[in-house]
Order: sequence, then structure tokens, then C-alpha cells
Amino acid sequence: MAIPSVPRAQKPLLFFASYSGEGHTNPVLAIATFMVRRGYEVVYLCSKDFEEKIKSVGAEFIEIDWAPQLKPREELSRVAEMPPGIERLALQLVIIFYKAMSIRARVIAETLEKLKARDPSRQIIYVEDILNMGAMPFRYSCSLPAGFDNPPKTIGISPIPLLIQSRDTAPVPLGLSPDSTDSGRARNQALWKLAIEGPLRPLTDAWLQALKECGCATIPSGNPMNGWYTAHDATVMLCSPSLEYSLSDMPSTVHFAGCLPRGKVSPSYEYPDWWPEVIAHGRGSQSSKRVIFVCQGTVNLDWRELVIPTLRAFADRRDILIVAALGSRGARLEDDVDIPSNARVIDYLPYDAVLPLAHIFISNGGYGGLQHAVMNGTATVFAGETEEKAEVGMRGAWAGFAVNLKTQTPTTDKLRAAVAEILGNERYLKRASELQAENEALDCLSRIKELIEILTE
Repeated sequence: MAIPSVPRAQKPLLFFASYSGEGHTNPVLAIATFMVRRGYEVVYLCSKDFEEKIKSVGAEFIEIDWAPQLKPREELSRVAEMPPGIERLALQLVIIFYKAMSIRARVIAETLEKLKARDPSRQIIYVEDILNMGAMPFRYSCSLPAGFDNPPKTIGISPIPLLIQSRDTAPVPLGLSPDSTDSGRARNQALWKLAIEGPLRPLTDAWLQALKECGCATIPSGNPMNGWYTAHDATVMLCSPSLEYSLSDMPSTVHFAGCLPRGKVSPSYEYPDWWPEVIAHGRGSQSSKRVIFVCQGTVNLDWRELVIPTLRAFADRRDILIVAALGSRGARLEDDVDIPSNARVIDYLPYDAVLPLAHIFISNGGYGGLQHAVMNGTATVFAGETEEKAEVGMRGAWAGFAVNLKTQTPTTDKLRAAVAEILGNERYLKRASELQAENEALDCLSRIKELIEILTE
């Protein structure tokens, strides 16, 4: 049953915030943009890096000083040298998100006070990406901002897969398939116990310390990652249920809204001179040549891991056109890297420009890459182990539209085999098309709008 639109006079003020990073802010800003266009007043708290972008969509921008959030490069570099696994992931989460969590929470509480003072009778609904954790202290009984008798209603937006502890799954990022049999649940329970008491311990300690600094009266127990999905009145997964494991103990606060819609390529974007070649051979054309698009996203710029191996794996093949994007404006490969005759390399290329034409997407497993692949119906090869990337690859293979190489540094032979598997088996493209239709039908932004309306008092 459709929920009637709330008259403008009754609409709450929407207060958005996100961790300062493309993968965190872009999805949340897409939601904020949609709500502005639906007649809502939107205030957005973020670092100055995103000021122009936020103002351009019609939202009010409030700056958070990001200097206290900046991490010592030496500390991050030291952790990055560790092998992929639970210990490395836990320490990265501590350094990046938890050490300055209390500072973000304080600024958010102060901003809520100021916004409430503008109109004490008006409801404020707070929306953030779940790793920002600005609303989490409210869940654990911190002092309320002035003007609030009860915590504000909050919505969390997940820019990552569902990494919650479940009796049906093993700890992340072990890359183990879910298992809800009696023996599987016994395995999962034992592994979670070992993880929480061992390599996840620094994460738990940092979580409890951050909540203490926020003045929380309730001291939680268990897995810190659970709080990402349970601290809000509603937590939105930006995917359809088919892209996640079916958990028997799924929190009632978790809602599957589907992937965000494809973005529009900016009219000012200048396509490369060779773009007509991509169109001529792209998906939907009569050409027998196949277009392979490879990109490592915007964070990992060590192109020796995936971009260069892909160039070498399919070098000079007449049946393949390789399109490689380096993920950073102005970036270029080193002079000693040979670019094959059938390869086209560019610094930056919008996913939603190239993926509709690509027969295969080769990705290092960023969650944004998965979502773009799904919304463009593109079969994918995932090759990632760090951060959440091992779990993203698992989800792609689980959903049936991707091959997961389970490595950060695939060999040329593995890349050739994965591409041959997809090109030789129509089920990958068929499944990619099914998932595209499934997620389009969910209508992500409208579903999030409905959640906001449900929380409106």
C-alpha cells in the first residue's frame, strides 16, 4: 500500500551526514538530492571537500572540521603492509573510523542543537552512512542535545555489504560461504568466538572507548560491527535481498531498498577520442569483439595489482578491446608499462558511461563497483581481498553474476580463465540482467523516502 506524501508544512527537517570519502558521501548525497527534489529541506554536514557538490543539489552545507579525522600516514602504511585478514581489517577500522568517532558524534550533537533551536517544534530526522557512527551514542544512552526530550529518529545507509555477526555466517573477511546447518552454525559460533576474543579485540576496545568518550551510560557487549546495522531506527542496504545472504537472525531494523539508480553522465564530460570504438564493439552491437572494462576504483591506485595484469592477460587479442580506467583524474601509467595495441587507457571514466557497453567488468571488489555492475546488467570478475572486498566478491559469486578470484593480485592465467568462463556461459549475463531488473523494480530512492515518511511524527 502506497504511503501518502506528507504535506510540506508537516515535513521534517532532514539532517544528513557522512564520512568524508567518495564511497561514503556519494550514496548519501544521492539520497539527499532526491529528497530536496521532493520538497524537503535538507541540511548536510560534511567536510569542505564536498561543499560545492552539496550546495549544487540545493542542500544547506555545514562544514565539519576534518583535520582531527586525518590519520597518521605512517600508522596506516604500517597496517597496509600486513597480510589481508581479520587482524588487518580490525586495525584499519580502528584507525580510520573509531579513533575520532567521539569528535564526529560531538559535532553532530552540537549541530542538532542548533537546528532544533531554529524551530523547536519541528521534527528532525537524521540520515547518515553507517560508518560515520554519529547517531550510535544515542543508542547507548548518551546525553541528548538541548531541545530534545527523546533521541531523533535516525536512518543508517550502508555503503558496504551486510557484515553483521550471524549464526549462519563465519566472521569477515574469511570469505567462507554461509552455512545454516547444525554443523555450520557450530563452526560459525566457534570462529566468531575466536575472532572476537582475538584479532577483533582492538576493534571492540576502540568501540567501547569511543562510547565512553561520548558519555554513554549503557556499555554494550558483543561485536562492534553489529552496531552499524542496529543503532538506527532503520538501516538501509543499498541492494536487493538476492545480493545478500539470507540470514535467519536478520535484524528487524534492516531494510533492502535496492541499488541506487544509474547516474547520469555529466554533459560536460569529455569522452576520449577513441570512444566511438567502444560504442562500435560494445554490448548490443553486431561486433564479434568483446569489450572488457577494468578499474580498481578511486582508492587503490597500485595498478600492478589488477589493471596491468589485465592489460597483459589480453594483450593484442583481436577479439577483445580492453578499456582501463585508472580511477583518478590526471593519473597515468608509468612510462615503462607497455600498453597493448588493443587497449585504451584513461585516467577517469564514469562507470555509468562504460558499463552499459562492457561485456565484462573486472573489479577489485569495491561495493560501489558491485552496485554499478548490477544496475548496468554487467557480468563481473572480482579480484579483491582487502577491507570489505573479499566479502563483495563473495556476494557477487553468490548472486550468480560474477566470478570471484579470491585474490588481490590475480595472475594473467586466472584472469583469462575467469573471462573465458563468463564469455562461454550465458548464465552470468542472464543473471546480471535479472538482478538489474530486480533492483530497478525496488526503486531504491522511493523506498528510502517511504522510510522517512514512516518515521515522520
